[in-house]
Amino acid sequence: MPLSIFSNLSRTLALSILLCLVALAWSAAASELMQIEVDGTIRTAWVHVPQIADSDSLVPVVMAFHGSTWNGQTMEQVTGFNDIADREGFIVVYPDGTGPGDILSWNAIYCCSFALEQQVDDLLFVDELTANLLDQYPIDVNRVYATGFSNGAMFAYALAIARPNRFAAIAPVAGAMYASQQQSRVPVPMMIIHGTNDVVLPYGGGWGALGSLSGRTEPAIPVLDAVDFWIDNNGCSQDSTLLLTERNARIETHATCSENTEVTLITLIDGEHAWPTIASNTSGFLLTDDATELLESLTLNNPSDVIPWDLFETGIDASEQIWAFFSRHRR
Repeated sequence: MPLSIFSNLSRTLALSILLCLVALAWSAAASELMQIEVDGTIRTAWVHVPQIADSDSLVPVVMAFHGSTWNGQTMEQVTGFNDIADREGFIVVYPDGTGPGDILSWNAIYCCSFALEQQVDDLLFVDELTANLLDQYPIDVNRVYATGFSNGAMFAYALAIARPNRFAAIAPVAGAMYASQQQSRVPVPMMIIHGTNDVVLPYGGGWGALGSLSGRTEPAIPVLDAVDFWIDNNGCSQDSTLLLTERNARIETHATCSENTEVTLITLIDGEHAWPTIASNTSGFLLTDDATELLESLTLNNPSDVIPWDLFETGIDASEQIWAFFSRHRR
């Protein structure tokens, strides 16, 4: 057989292998649409399943709840959780809220929009969604986690109160809590991420830029009050604070809590209403006296604490921080 034929066969074989690898990679990366009926309505969620070497092993699952006017696929794109899930071997679920078209929201009891106005039972949806996930995938029931952004973060707070035995840890990003919310007294590991320059859901509480148009029923409490809520709920020792800094982020952890839980607050100095990522620092705020005064007010009993922020980069990778937090906890 001529050498050229062997060469052509080799190229054909190599191309076939490459196409198979691409197909496998696409299969692993694509999210699956799950549809379930809840109260006579078809609800949906996007499920990303990594390639799992041992099909008999149980894996964690992270539920990521989108913000108001977003949807599950938007949350998938913004957070980048799929890459972390593929690396670490956990399932990510991006549930869809309800609303007209792709402009969706969650009924977080105090907010927002369509879901609040229609009194959608999103707690029931999560119950049914969890049951379906456990039935269809090899999920470790002791390692079910929830995070969310904005309205989705408000809903994550609501889940921590209403379903404290369901989730191994919760991580709201740029969310809000309210004065009339009641503690469950069941300890839940909690990581709160919030920027000090969030004008939609202000760090200091209140109505924010959206005002009553967001469908909120009362002004939000300050973020530091929300932290105290969970410190008290989790039975944490007030003198067990660990302070770390990373770029313009101040990380405060209360780790001596009941049932090996913890409460962590990541304050992003000058952070806005967005899912935090690491980016080039273009803000002049970090060089001002106001920034120093704000930092000192956050350091509580240790005003000498100084944040060694990086003047070339700002922010944190919220998705990486959240997974690192989740991976430390199980029920």
